[in-house]
Amino acid sequence: MPSHIRNSIWLYFVIYVNTGVVLLMIKRIAVLSFVAVFVFVIAGCGATANNTEGDITLQFALQANGEDIACATEYTNIGAGDNTITFTDARFYVSNIQLITADGIETPLELEQDGLWQHENVALLDFEDASGGCSTGNEDTRSIVVGTVPPGQYTQVKFDLGVPFDLNHLDTTVAPSPLNLPAMWWSWQAGYKFVRIDMSLADAATEAAGEGMAEGEHGSDTAIGEGAEGPGHSADEQLTSWFIHLGSTGCASPDSTEPPAEPCMRPNLSTITLDNYNPQESVIIADIGSLLKGINLNENTPQPPGCMSGTEDPDCPDLFSNFALDLAEGVCIDDCVNQVFFRID
Repeated sequence: MPSHIRNSIWLYFVIYVNTGVVLLMIKRIAVLSFVAVFVFVIAGCGATANNTEGDITLQFALQANGEDIACATEYTNIGAGDNTITFTDARFYVSNIQLITADGIETPLELEQDGLWQHENVALLDFEDASGGCSTGNEDTRSIVVGTVPPGQYTQVKFDLGVPFDLNHLDTTVAPSPLNLPAMWWSWQAGYKFVRIDMSLADAATEAAGEGMAEGEHGSDTAIGEGAEGPGHSADEQLTSWFIHLGSTGCASPDSTEPPAEPCMRPNLSTITLDNYNPQESVIIADIGSLLKGINLNENTPQPPGCMSGTEDPDCPDLFSNFALDLAEGVCIDDCVNQVFFRID
C-alpha cells in the first residue's frame, strides 16, 4: 500500500479516536453538570426561607366570641347563661416569650425596653381605654409586644401568662412601668394580678368595678382576692358583675406588706404554646367567650363576683380548667395544651 494512503488512513483513525475521546469527555461533563444542577435544585427546594430577619412585633387582640372588645360595647351569648356583658377592665401580663423553629429550637424574644409597656422579660397588654365603665385604667392601650430574635424560620410562639416570681413581688410605688400599676397588684406578699378582666352584666348600672371594694387578704386557701364584701357588693346583693383576677396564691411571708422569700405554693402561671405562628402575619387572639365557655356568670359563691384565684372558690375550678391550670397545685395540666383562652389567627 502506498505510503500516502497509509498516512491518510492513520490520520483518519487518530481523528476518529480523538473525536470519540472528546465526545466522551463532553458527555461526562454534561452528566456531571446535570447532577450538580439537580442537587442544587433539590437543596433549594428543601431550604426554608426566613420569616423574620430579627425585628418582631407580636400582635395581640382581645375578643368576645370573635369580636374585638371595647369598653362601652355590649357582648352577647357569654358563658353558659348566655349573658350580655360590658367590660370594665381588660388587661394582662405576658412574660418569657419564645419563638420556636420547626425542629423545636426555642429562642427567647429580647424585649425592647421602652420604659412604659415592657420591662425585662415582662410585657403588659392593655385593652381598656378608660371609656364607658373602664374607669380604673387610662386612655392608653397596648396590643403589641416588640422585640428581636436571630433571623430564622419560626413556626410556634410560647409565653407565660403572668409575671415571673423574681418580678412578681415588687413595690408598685417604686417599681418600673408596667409593674407600677396598683390596679394590677394585690400586695407585696401576693404580687400582681396576671390577668384582670372585669365584666358588668347587662342588668347592672355601669360602674367601675373592683378597686372600690374593700381589700382583703389574698393568697390563702379560702382567699377571695379583694374581700368578701365591699361597697355595692353585699353578700345578699343580686350579682351584677363578674371578675377574673388570676395570680399566684399560697405566697408565704410574715406580713402582707413583705414579699415572700420563696416561690409561692401555687404560681398559677399558664404556659401558652401556639402552633402555625408566622411573625409576619399572625395575630394572637385571647377570647373571653372561649375562656368562659361552660361557666354560668349568674352563679357566684362566695362574694365578690367571679374568680380571684382562691382554691375554695366554687367559681374558680371551671375557669382554671379553661386556663389549663390545676387549681389545687397552681401548675399547668399537661403543659397547658388544652387551654382555650388563646389561639392563632
